[in-house]
Amino acid sequence: MSTATEARQRFKAMGRVRPRFWRMQNVRRMVQVAFLLLFLFLLALTVYPLRSPVPVDFFFRADPLAVLSTFIASREVIGALIPLAAVVLALTVVLGRFFCGWFCPMGTLIDLSDRFLVRRNRRAAGAKGFPQVKYYILATVLVSALLSAQLAYFFDPFGILTRTVVWVLVAPVTLLGRAVTGSPWVADWAPSLTQIPFIPESQPHYRMNLLAALLFAGILALGLVSRRFWCRNLCPLGALLALFSGWGIVRRQTKADQCIECHRCDRECKMGAILPDGHRYLARECIYCYNCVSVCAPAATSFPITLRREGFETATDLNRRRLLGFAGLGVLWAGISAGDIGAKKVGNSPIKASSPFRIRPPGSLPEEQFLQKCVRCSLCMKVCPTNGLQPALTEAGIEGFWTPILVPRIGHCSQHCTACGDVCPTDAIQPFTPQEKKYLFIGRAYIDRSTCIVWAQDKKCLVCDEHCSYRALHWKVVDGLRRPFVNEYLCTGCGECEAKCPVQPIAAIRVTTLGDLRHLTREAQKRFYERHLEKEE
Repeated sequence: MSTATEARQRFKAMGRVRPRFWRMQNVRRMVQVAFLLLFLFLLALTVYPLRSPVPVDFFFRADPLAVLSTFIASREVIGALIPLAAVVLALTVVLGRFFCGWFCPMGTLIDLSDRFLVRRNRRAAGAKGFPQVKYYILATVLVSALLSAQLAYFFDPFGILTRTVVWVLVAPVTLLGRAVTGSPWVADWAPSLTQIPFIPESQPHYRMNLLAALLFAGILALGLVSRRFWCRNLCPLGALLALFSGWGIVRRQTKADQCIECHRCDRECKMGAILPDGHRYLARECIYCYNCVSVCAPAATSFPITLRREGFETATDLNRRRLLGFAGLGVLWAGISAGDIGAKKVGNSPIKASSPFRIRPPGSLPEEQFLQKCVRCSLCMKVCPTNGLQPALTEAGIEGFWTPILVPRIGHCSQHCTACGDVCPTDAIQPFTPQEKKYLFIGRAYIDRSTCIVWAQDKKCLVCDEHCSYRALHWKVVDGLRRPFVNEYLCTGCGECEAKCPVQPIAAIRVTTLGDLRHLTREAQKRFYERHLEKEE
């Protein structure tokens, strides 16, 4: 009689025994929920003024893919990003690819979605997928970064999830919160709820919300093909962690004399990491979800701390030709980005040809460096108190897609706000003070005399002058009437005049990149401002 047959008989004789190790699975679920709530809590705290005890960019600092791609693209090591990312990689080397199964909020939401989808599509439970593809995508991302073209933002799970929450959910949640806190019943019975700090002062709107919703819905819908399809096959962060996880000391072990070869572990594995014989598994694909342990009735499977290699497979089986092909896609993306009109400059001007309204946040690096460092996390857009920061469409060319730009007609750059520089995880927007904002020139306003009420209609209007925080409007008598002019040394491009202009639908005073001095150092911009003060004196 075979060993497997004897094990089946013993199992039937003792009845169904639930292994004690199933408790680890419950611990994992509690950790998953806790980190998902932490992720949402930090996003909720990303409002002006910042009051978070934990850096709101915590998850981006712990994201090795975002950190590595930023370092490579910018040719600069940012000290603040090293500690958390290094800890994640070090723990991955020691413990294996646990991050994906325990801490990643994207993985948690995919698990929740899969519980609904897989129940209605049993084929998805046992589907294996194409785990090599994520390595090819990682090669594309890193090669494009090597050529100073950011592409990680499109595939990074933290970037995808943050954009989805900010662009899609923040507006309706804020609207609901305002309805609740503004209710007379709440004011009478629970007045403390009317002072919730999570609700921003202005009602936010984001113009890329539909696209973000469709992309995230598509990722969740892939659960109809297989469990954790995104994590198995497409996530480059998972691929990067998998490359560091081939030496973990926590390894799956199966006792051959107890295994009854029911293959439930193989069918229930979320990542398709267990090979058909049930004893061997792909260590780089295992995310330590403990599903195989919880469904093993005779308790033949466990995850002890050991260096034994029985059943421990670390091969990735990558096709060299495909790897080179995907690396070529990274080169192609870099070439397309460089060849786009958004990358062209006219003469010696630092202003790009296709960017008359590409107004960056104050403190932003010069455009080339900004694009290399910006990971499109949308935290600056979330924290902006006026909702003026919006994702770029075509204003910055294809390379600047989804990067933050100021749209003054939606909201201006508030004079005393420094939040965007405080929340940026990669220093694409460098920290600054309210005192520095008066010489951080991001653009300049110009007056369209054909539509301006004063110039075109000879009527009185003081709106732009009344609202200008930097007193950059001055008046001269022209044709017997006082007319407004913009002082180029005082106008920082904050857009408050454009936001308040009564002319509709296009304001008569608009901010453009003319006057953008980000290509100069902060000290040089300050000297530019001080020279005007000397002339005034």
